[in-house]
Amino acid sequence: MMTPVTLGYRGHADWRDMSEYVVHFAKETPDRSGYDTIMSILSEQRLMAGGEFGIARGLNGLGNTQKSVCFSEVPLDRLDRLVDRRGTKYAIGFRQDVLVQAGGGRVWYVDKDSPLAEAVTAVRQQGFNPWDADHPFWRVTPFIDFPGDYGATEYRFEWEREWRVPGDMCFTPDQVAFLFIPGELHDAARAFFQGQNLGPAFDCPFLDPLWPDVAIQEALATL
Repeated sequence: MMTPVTLGYRGHADWRDMSEYVVHFAKETPDRSGYDTIMSILSEQRLMAGGEFGIARGLNGLGNTQKSVCFSEVPLDRLDRLVDRRGTKYAIGFRQDVLVQAGGGRVWYVDKDSPLAEAVTAVRQQGFNPWDADHPFWRVTPFIDFPGDYGATEYRFEWEREWRVPGDMCFTPDQVAFLFIPGELHDAARAFFQGQNLGPAFDCPFLDPLWPDVAIQEALATL
């Protein structure tokens, strides 16, 4: 049985600056709409790892171990900045414990050039001589970022409260807490899942990421 989705955190309805959910946004491209992308993800029940992330990305000898699927735990009614950044209104949401069971976790933001970053870098540069690509440290590195100024560019995404799952992430319909789809497409998407005889069906709440918190809570309360 699916656990009801509510705003707030760990049973505290008034803790609206926190969230116990994470969302993964479906990309839109000139050749593929966000709707088509998210329906494909749901059909395959699989999120594909994107690029490499963390402080060991691009390091030779680690294969695809630093590739991850990315999520954000920004509260459900505070997603407008992420929608603007991602350029899409389509997303799939999970409870955080689903990601933990899949080997995921929160990203650790360590300020660039700080004493703590220097300590982490020193461990990374040791290379575990002789080189050991199977060392447990490389399972940690996808979760560590060094936000800061990098010459002409600035890398600061702490506000996303990011989570990552190394590698692809497979899931089942009952693990999906909710879907973000523009409100005008809710009926079409739900009719698709209710009408098909083949493939997975998703009866979780359908939300619009740009709805105000009152509308989101009302939608959750009626399901």
